[in-house]
Amino acid sequence: MWVALHYLTDFADLGLMLPLTALTALALVAFGRWRDALAWSLAVGGTFSAMAALKVAMQLWGGLAAATNLNSPSGHTAAGMVVYGGLLLLILGGTVPRLRLALLAGLVFGGFFGLTRLWLEVHTVEDVVVGALVGLAGVTALAWLSGLARPAAPVRTRAAIAAVALLGTLVFHGHRIGAENELQAIAAEIRAGLRI
Repeated sequence: MWVALHYLTDFADLGLMLPLTALTALALVAFGRWRDALAWSLAVGGTFSAMAALKVAMQLWGGLAAATNLNSPSGHTAAGMVVYGGLLLLILGGTVPRLRLALLAGLVFGGFFGLTRLWLEVHTVEDVVVGALVGLAGVTALAWLSGLARPAAPVRTRAAIAAVALLGTLVFHGHRIGAENELQAIAAEIRAGLRI
């Protein structure tokens, strides 16, 4: 059971999410979807940056964790929501209402990855909820930035984006980045510099 949960939760690890994000942006540019590439980069990059900032802040002000049971917001939940929900938005957006698709896909992927993190006991419910809120903001921003009423990309472009995403997922699944340890080290350096 634990092996299966680790396998599933690895689909939202930064070791996969970062290259998949870059490959998707490059594919969008290659097909002349500049607005989508910019929206994708801003929404996903903003989500990842917000999560990193929240994780460092939680390390700096640990008293908040004791009072709220919020230890470290779930980056897997946020990343899964914005990346996979965003990919569905890029592939299906325009054929169905973008905002509705963004919210529904975000919630499905957030729920899925949030549950894996809870079952593995690496996050609390509060951690998952905060990650989900950030991820939902990210996928909603992507829907808005890419144009809520914009028509769908040509079928060939959408098929290519889906193929790139699938290939990237297959190639990079299982790669892990110890982001949590790096963020803890950053927080320790900041704490030492500020003498918190």
